[in-house]
Amino acid sequence: MIEEPKEQENQNNNVGEFEQLKYKSFKSVVLAAINGLLIGLAIILPGVSGSTISMIFKLYDKIIFALANIFKKFVISILFLLPILLGAAIGFIAGFFTIQQLIDKYTFICVAIFAGMMLGGAKEVHDEIVTKNIRDHKIIDWILLAIGIILPIALSVVFVFTSDLSGLEGALEGEFPIYIYFVMLGLGVLVSLTQVIPGLSATALLMSFGVFSPIMESVHISTWQAQPLWWVIYLMLVIGFVAGILLLSKIINYFLKKYRFRMFHLLTGMTYGSIIAIFYNVETVSVYNNWAAGGGSMVLDLSVGIPLFFVGFAISFCILYFGNKYRNKSEKAK
Repeated sequence: MIEEPKEQENQNNNVGEFEQLKYKSFKSVVLAAINGLLIGLAIILPGVSGSTISMIFKLYDKIIFALANIFKKFVISILFLLPILLGAAIGFIAGFFTIQQLIDKYTFICVAIFAGMMLGGAKEVHDEIVTKNIRDHKIIDWILLAIGIILPIALSVVFVFTSDLSGLEGALEGEFPIYIYFVMLGLGVLVSLTQVIPGLSATALLMSFGVFSPIMESVHISTWQAQPLWWVIYLMLVIGFVAGILLLSKIINYFLKKYRFRMFHLLTGMTYGSIIAIFYNVETVSVYNNWAAGGGSMVLDLSVGIPLFFVGFAISFCILYFGNKYRNKSEKAK
């Protein structure tokens, strides 16, 4: 008898959360699609985290909740996720055919502008932990904040020093031993982790295993004709990714609901740590090595990249500032 009111309360809370998944206006649908577009680009860009972008757009909680409950309320969850998924597909395709080529030529410049945009929107993340008096923050909160900052930086360092550790790059260039398919399944799960935990980059992860370039280069009709087994590789990655994201979203959703304030210390740290880490990964280190060897365009990269960092910061900050101002004005009008 004592448990019934609590059960009823939980049901009411779930109903309220599902209501939040319904878009209130066409503008909110467009913003969700833009969020998805940037998530798609983040899969291609080294060091950029799709989940961090979702936090900046204040859609992270809703995306995790929708994924965690997709079988419970399939129609509502899918309708919410649809514009994000469509945007992500467009962003991924656009990034694959355009931005990836720009990254090859102007890696530092691309990284600089996206880092600036991430920093400009980071306030949206850390606002979650500044709502309380500083005395209300426990030691464990500061420890989680520190871990969050250190984790993406440490992972980037590991990725840089283990980029050719797996030996998969040679195997994927033409040979398809049976273990490769199981490795791809596991990699799919790991890539899904980068989409639900802020600060982790899918591109950096794939680079660390030496499979990013072979997979990117495999997308060609002649390659598919010569090696149709590439489609099995793609399928295993997708299966691992979908399975991983559905499972991990449930875990993240649980911690967000039960330990939200504490959890956001970790996520805030990861957001700022990822901004640092974006400047140190396999791709950017190769740029720095070229600078040191005198073969890179250091002057061009710095003279264009640094100003674009501040441009990216201003764009992101202004979009969120005026967006919040408009939203607050609309709420007061109601």
